[in-house]
Amino acid sequence: MEYFLPKSTDVIFKDEESQDYGAWLKNPANKIFLYSEGYKKAGEMLWTFCNQNKFYSNTLIYPLVFTYRQFLELRLKELIIMGYKYLNAEKDFADEHSLMKLWLTYRNEILNSIENIDSGILDNVENIISQFNTEDPKSMCFRYPVTRAPNRKESINRETIDLLNFKEVIDRLIYFFDWQWDMISHYEDLKSEMIADLYRYYWS
Repeated sequence: MEYFLPKSTDVIFKDEESQDYGAWLKNPANKIFLYSEGYKKAGEMLWTFCNQNKFYSNTLIYPLVFTYRQFLELRLKELIIMGYKYLNAEKDFADEHSLMKLWLTYRNEILNSIENIDSGILDNVENIISQFNTEDPKSMCFRYPVTRAPNRKESINRETIDLLNFKEVIDRLIYFFDWQWDMISHYEDLKSEMIADLYRYYWS
């Protein structure tokens, strides 16, 4: 039995000893993208497991919804950073968990200055974001079963959730936000190429 208990020599965080069991934390790539993609992939894997093992849905629903919400929050913050950079605005995302506030920042301060997208599409996205934000306004409801002291109450108000519907709707949100990421990345690349051409023209 002692074999399974913590040992005095245990070190929970240590540098990798083998690439087979290691992961690169300080990756030089886009950090926030790695975080957002990681949470998105975790959500997909949890959904697949729940779909194949229905018994676990009642316990894995909490990390499943949380990881997708975390993806949305991180992707919005990432798009805000990218958008401000493209617009040459020396601003950063707010230290904010509200999906709605982050969405409105992106829609009103950035997207409207970059691309003219059908307002109906944006309203549909905003409607889903608003629903998610109402259900879990501070990214706490699917992390803890109760609210903060001293007057604790249940974090979640609804009794059940349709997992298939949730996945279908979240996938449409993911498609939209991936589209936004690709769009701003493309415009930033074009901007960099144009600046490089100007430098070559005037300084060559």
